[in-house]
Amino acid sequence: MAQKLKFFSLQANRLSKPAIGAALYVALFVMVVLAITPERYGIEVGAPAPITIMATKDVVDTVTTERLKEAAARAVEPSYKRAEKDVAAQVLSAMDQSFAQLAQIANTQPGATADGISDAALEEAKEQFAPVQIEKTQLAALMSADADTISALFQATRTLNSYISEGQESDTVSSIARELAKTYDTSLVALASNVVRAHIQANMIIDEETTEANRQAARDAVETVTRVKGEVIVRDGEIVTQAHYEMLKALGMVESEVVDMPLYYGVALFLLLVLASCIGLLYAFARNVLRDTKLLLMLAIVCVLTVLLSLLVRTITPYLMPVSTGVILVAILVNPSTAFIVNIMLSMVAALLASGSSGLFTAAMFSIMITPILSSPLVFIVFRKRQQRTTVLLTGLVIGVANMLIAIAMGFVNNTDLNGIFINSLWSAGSGLLSAMFCIGLQPLMEWMFNLVTSAKLLELSNPSQPLLRRLMLEAPGTYHHSMVVANLAEAAASAIGANGLLARVGAYYHDVGKLKRPLYFKENQMGDNPHDRTDPRVSASIVIAHTRDGVQIAQRERIPEPILDIIRSHHGDTAVVYFYDKAVKLYGDKLDPRDYRYSGPRPHSREAAIVMLADAVEAAERSMQNPNPAKMRDLLRKIIRGKMEDGQLDECELTFADLDKIREAFETVLAGVFHERIEYPTIEVPQLDREEHRSEETNDKA
Repeated sequence: MAQKLKFFSLQANRLSKPAIGAALYVALFVMVVLAITPERYGIEVGAPAPITIMATKDVVDTVTTERLKEAAARAVEPSYKRAEKDVAAQVLSAMDQSFAQLAQIANTQPGATADGISDAALEEAKEQFAPVQIEKTQLAALMSADADTISALFQATRTLNSYISEGQESDTVSSIARELAKTYDTSLVALASNVVRAHIQANMIIDEETTEANRQAARDAVETVTRVKGEVIVRDGEIVTQAHYEMLKALGMVESEVVDMPLYYGVALFLLLVLASCIGLLYAFARNVLRDTKLLLMLAIVCVLTVLLSLLVRTITPYLMPVSTGVILVAILVNPSTAFIVNIMLSMVAALLASGSSGLFTAAMFSIMITPILSSPLVFIVFRKRQQRTTVLLTGLVIGVANMLIAIAMGFVNNTDLNGIFINSLWSAGSGLLSAMFCIGLQPLMEWMFNLVTSAKLLELSNPSQPLLRRLMLEAPGTYHHSMVVANLAEAAASAIGANGLLARVGAYYHDVGKLKRPLYFKENQMGDNPHDRTDPRVSASIVIAHTRDGVQIAQRERIPEPILDIIRSHHGDTAVVYFYDKAVKLYGDKLDPRDYRYSGPRPHSREAAIVMLADAVEAAERSMQNPNPAKMRDLLRKIIRGKMEDGQLDECELTFADLDKIREAFETVLAGVFHERIEYPTIEVPQLDREEHRSEETNDKA
């Protein structure tokens, strides 16, 4: 499921903004047309049935049955069989010949480089080793490598070449390359991969006959969907699907229709103007939303779902339509200004739904259009400091009361039927509560689908029972404790400058999850033994540097929202791993590329990410400080913050000098509690209490 959602997210980013707008326009147009289509219209796919229609005799639902059969057939995995020829022996023989040719020039020119190989020499090598492809870097690596290494590489390559399924040849080559890359030079691995690629053949081919037989068996196993005589095919108001239409057609119950085209033209133009107005408002007040394709798609889905729910509830009464579902959802998932703009559009569309087939510009239409517009500011008031999903229920209650008062006011303006006004006001109150209930159900789904970060989502991620946090606690307890302290520092600092303290805290919880891949290579998880003592400093540096990249990969698999991924990715910026760089310089001299000893970045772009970077550095430094006291801590904090500034790590975030002072003060406050002075307990032997005497005293006390 996680892979499907990742695919969905990638596809959402690839959609064009005009395509999303067009799809939203079409969806709204269809739903509005369904709402206002008069009852005289006949049956058509996508339209509501005018009456409840029952089967006059047994009829097969051919569309549904065929769809189920094809779904069952697609679920069957292909069957494979061995190739008739001894493909494996042929492949190995061909590879051995190529390996033997290549081995002849191994170690013929130690120290050879790609620049030292001429084009003519390369072309000669290509002709000599054809069909194996070879490049200058690979040829140089082969000529400079010793014969034993080449022999071991080729033998390992030969061993890894086993069963290969048809269609999996490229994956097999990639798998062999990954395994070889763990031991051998990249250029030599690429050369060995070229040998495999030149000769590889599938020795397990798809058994078309067996596969098709299995798929046909899956089709045959699906039971035919049948509606028996007297069973309802489509209910009054239910949307007619293709399956309904084919059954009704088989029963001879489909009749021709008359289409009122001017009505549709008017609706189309009205919706076009409404959408254009909303786009203009977004451009003026929420331009960042227009730049984000994924957010636009989410807004379109929220609008469609809100209108769809309103269309379904409208059959009871238009006053109950949950129009406020959209404004509540967008206020939680995006921001209040965007929610207000979306609410205007939904109010207009809801007015069209309210008119039904009775005609436009009715009193009910005006009342339902104005009610959500007047009550929407209450959403922003209630959600100013939203933290829990239960706040949505409070919002629904507040909106319900506001809707009821607005309905009463509008009722007094339009008519004198007090009984009708009271009933409509109760339905309007129910609309607010119904909107809150739908929002509670849809909010987690939208967060999950679009991987959005909200206060409720952050609270869920901060739960210690979250899989990654539990793994940290069990597999890397030192890192877990470090993250908890960093979280306290980050939240205090973020709150001090008006940033998102909850985001900073949760980002700090997860900032070092990449250490789960190799926990014992990090000091806080070591119990005496340090594997870096017996590891090349270049390898040590690459392991330490990789934990940010590993953390992003691990967090992505767990569907962690993007703002937290940014914190994981940038909490070290492009700072240097000084310890291992110094160690490497002492071993290999200064002919090293300093870039190999720096994190890959990026530098923090948000205030929260920058705060986590500073908190991480501060916690690590404070932990190693001997005999900490307030003065030492203050000097250390200034040194760390100044060092990050001078290294340019804070250049791309919106932190001011005043913010940095507040952050330092917040750090001091938290660290004063972490590293407070403790009394030294005296070493003294306390006399043991006589158990018989103690038991006798307890008996007397009870008596």
